[in-house]
Amino acid sequence: MSPEELNVRKAIADVELIRRVLDQAEKSNSPAQTVGLFGVTLTANIILQSFALAGAALLLAVELATAGSITQTLMLGATLPDLRLLGIGLMAGILIALVILLYFVIWRAARDSGEEFNAYIVRNFRYARLLSYLSDLLLKFAAVALVMLAGHPEWIPPLLLAFTGDYLVQGRLFTLPTRMAVILGAICIAIGLYQFLADVQTLVLPLAVFTAVAAISTGRLMRLNRKQADEAA
Repeated sequence: MSPEELNVRKAIADVELIRRVLDQAEKSNSPAQTVGLFGVTLTANIILQSFALAGAALLLAVELATAGSITQTLMLGATLPDLRLLGIGLMAGILIALVILLYFVIWRAARDSGEEFNAYIVRNFRYARLLSYLSDLLLKFAAVALVMLAGHPEWIPPLLLAFTGDYLVQGRLFTLPTRMAVILGAICIAIGLYQFLADVQTLVLPLAVFTAVAAISTGRLMRLNRKQADEAA
């Protein structure tokens, strides 16, 4: 075998080795892999997803108990410009509060683990890296605000379903196996498309879907937490 052939084979072997190392590193750092979640990181995920679940469940309960008062208020934005601006401002305030809560919980978790904040986010909450996460939220907020300003609040429920599906597919917020996340994400987007085409003007569907997904994800993390506690005992 010539020296050139040996060099080519060595280069191919080096590339294969690098690929295997990168694949293993990607799997170990992936937020969708709950096997790597433990201790403070697992607790932080449970806290964040529990807040999301409680908020969605509360809104769903209000919507059902008041015969769709939230939806009715939202639809009034089509005829009352001042109400549109109030709704946009309210959504902005809620998003700011959620971002503050998210980073506060992660900051506390990083401090409890004795790790530097940015390194902790990159290692355990890659979806929450500051610029990436804020850019994603900003685009979603801009889409909803433009729909409101255009006088089509009936498009907001399908958008919320699409956003839930997007979070599932991207592996943001929810902690589910990749296959389950992709399937649920596709289902959410399909339901949103149906709601848009059928002109179903209700927030019950997006709130119910988000609550169900958050419940599945939170329950899964709690089971993992109990399992780890049992193994430690």
